[in-house]
Amino acid sequence: MGIKEILEKSLGVPKKHRPERAVKSYIASNFYIDGNLFIEAFDIVNATDSMENRAFRAKAIVNLCMSIECSLKSLIISLSKDSETPKGAYKKARSCGHKIEDLHTEMALRAKKRFSTPKRDEEVFNDLQKLKVESRYSFEVWLLRIQADKTKFFAGEDLISSTIDNKEWASRVRKEAVTINNLAKECHSKYMAKHAILSGKKFETFNKELNNFLSSL
Repeated sequence: MGIKEILEKSLGVPKKHRPERAVKSYIASNFYIDGNLFIEAFDIVNATDSMENRAFRAKAIVNLCMSIECSLKSLIISLSKDSETPKGAYKKARSCGHKIEDLHTEMALRAKKRFSTPKRDEEVFNDLQKLKVESRYSFEVWLLRIQADKTKFFAGEDLISSTIDNKEWASRVRKEAVTINNLAKECHSKYMAKHAILSGKKFETFNKELNNFLSSL
């Protein structure tokens, strides 16, 4: 056994090279990284005085919503079967857009009997569904406020008061974003990462498959 074979064995490189899975690994890892960076972006602004401004807080919360979205898209791609092309997996994830409920449903369907996922925070998901990424706009936040049920509004129980204006709720959203991002990393490591360890002819076939994927978009 040569040095190359010894190294590949120690790294857990699969015996059968699957270039399509290597491309999926590249796509899934990028979505996972984006999910992680959105959390970091939230943490940076969360420590500033700007968070006293409602419109600013709304934009910060959208970072966490985008994190959840990216992590779920990473999971969908990592959980794709070999019969699904990189383009097919990517298109499926992108077709859900910003709808985290649809993304979670697709992820759960693919994970069933294959990959264990924890219970999600239903209240957080329901609230994010109502807010949507449009809440990054000050006008949308204002509309949600003035269109709220007046009884709930004056009691501080309207959507904005119970979410964007609620620090405890923001902490729960962050916790959910971190949980799903860690899950995306674990899933990618289990199903895809080792297929992205490339050298020699394996890199050539990967590059060819990657170019095919990029040209098909």
